[in-house]
Amino acid sequence: MTDFSRIFAEKRSLVWPLALVLIANAVVYALVVYPLSQKVAMGEQEATAANFALLTARREHANARATVTGKGQADAELKKFYSDVLPPDLSGARRITYLPLEHLAEESNLRLERQALSPDERSQGGLAKLTTTATLTGEYRDIRRFLHRLETRPEFIVLENVDLSQNASEMSRGITVTVQVATYFRTGGNGN
Repeated sequence: MTDFSRIFAEKRSLVWPLALVLIANAVVYALVVYPLSQKVAMGEQEATAANFALLTARREHANARATVTGKGQADAELKKFYSDVLPPDLSGARRITYLPLEHLAEESNLRLERQALSPDERSQGGLAKLTTTATLTGEYRDIRRFLHRLETRPEFIVLENVDLSQNASEMSRGITVTVQVATYFRTGGNGN
């Protein structure tokens, strides 16, 4: 007899219960422990995915709040722009373009040849446009000074076009510049 068969024969009363316990342990592991460990692993993956989704949702919520706050600030700034910066009506738009161009021309040693206003009657979003075209004559450095003063004025004025010209017959009179300046004004309830 071999050692193994001799041990099995002598300790049969201990080997069979031990074998049954090992088999029962394997069955319990296969039917209970392993499926539960798989459920726990799946639960951990779901928890990780849920945490990631929660972080994403919080980030999106913060972005949405920032957008709402930014929109509110933009609305307030736009309201301030309309009430404080833009002229309230056509006459206010004339006041910030017609006479100031004349004064700026005098201060810059330029001669104002002619000046014309042309309001744009088409209103878009409660705003209308007033375009002023002025023709001035003078030296180049004076024209540059005039343009600089015009662009640094506190009123809302847009320098749309500058056209320099000099004819041979105008050599003694200097350079002629045609400036097209525009501003916008409110229409409707607050304006015209």
